[in-house]
Amino acid sequence: MSRNDSDHYLYPPTGEELKRVTSVLDKTDGKQEFLVPWSGKLAGQFAVDHLETLGAVLAGQATAVRSQESGRQAAIDLAAAQSAILRERKADTGSWVHAVVEALILWQASPDGRGADLVLPEIPEHLVGADYDGLPVEDVADIMLTGFLNFVTDFRPVFRAAEMTVYNYGLGVAGTLDMIVDLPGLAVGRAGRFIPGDGVRPCIDVKTGRKLDVTVPEQLAAYRRMTEADPTRLGNLEPMPRTDCGAVLHLRPEYPRGYRLMLISSADDAAAWNRFRRAVEIYHGRREARAKPGKVCYPLRADGTIQQPLIADLDGEGYGHAISPLVKALGADAGLDKLAAMTAGDCLKVKGIGGKVLNVIRQMLADHGLCLKGEELLGVLEAVREHVRTAEAA
Repeated sequence: MSRNDSDHYLYPPTGEELKRVTSVLDKTDGKQEFLVPWSGKLAGQFAVDHLETLGAVLAGQATAVRSQESGRQAAIDLAAAQSAILRERKADTGSWVHAVVEALILWQASPDGRGADLVLPEIPEHLVGADYDGLPVEDVADIMLTGFLNFVTDFRPVFRAAEMTVYNYGLGVAGTLDMIVDLPGLAVGRAGRFIPGDGVRPCIDVKTGRKLDVTVPEQLAAYRRMTEADPTRLGNLEPMPRTDCGAVLHLRPEYPRGYRLMLISSADDAAAWNRFRRAVEIYHGRREARAKPGKVCYPLRADGTIQQPLIADLDGEGYGHAISPLVKALGADAGLDKLAAMTAGDCLKVKGIGGKVLNVIRQMLADHGLCLKGEELLGVLEAVREHVRTAEAA
């Protein structure tokens, strides 16, 4: 299915950037804990299974550039790249399966759809004959697509939306859901499974990976609670369609009919929605947080005073490009008092400092009760202005 490859969507009415739902989840669920061991294991397996290949790379690179170290690095890079290659291959396979599923859905949902009108996306050239867990990609994809067709045969879904972009402007997120369907003759039971009923409308996400991520319920909970949708993909927003539940259609070759449809219970859905809202809060909070955890401090001097911070101590505190040129010019042990002894003209003679950076320097000094030489009167005037503003506000 067609996907937005960036980490945000543009909100049609205003052009503002809304964060992609899956980007929020990817950056807050700690996947790195599992990816690092998996990548290491895969690199080790590749090295053991391809000793001759790595030996040839090692020898070939070393001969070509007359450097054993460069040959060693080339062999390391080849082994280390295998996890990325495999991830991309599986992701591309999943994208192709999604694209075929979307074509089938849109054809089925068209009022006068006919078999002759159906044009399925061709398999990308780089996937032809590629390995997917010991099987050719074509065979795995065929089984997955058969699983989707079996799902359609078994549940007789009526497709209400496919690949629909949805927005929650208040929460600042957006995404593209896979499908909303009506399933006739069913209802959601207390145990979190389908029971006979008058029909149910789930929001379904299609997954093809071997392992489902723990954040999938959060993804679906977020989609279901979007406030606006763009069914035509032309920027014409409509109220978000009602859905009764979320569900995952997992297409895998190891399943007897090529698929599993897993319903998310109302209790799990509510809990997932709460987790997603916290994830949004964490995501935005971490974007605003600085890597530097606090301010550099010094002990009391013998006279009972506290040393002012060094210029180098102020890195990561919002003074941007002012720190590096000052440290290079004045030294790593230069304090703010040394900077305060300089005039504006002295600062402008420093390589890398212009008018905008000079104003940052002034603010940096003012934040610590100092000013550039010759600008003491300006400091007094600003203090008077602040006193007047405070009095008027009172």
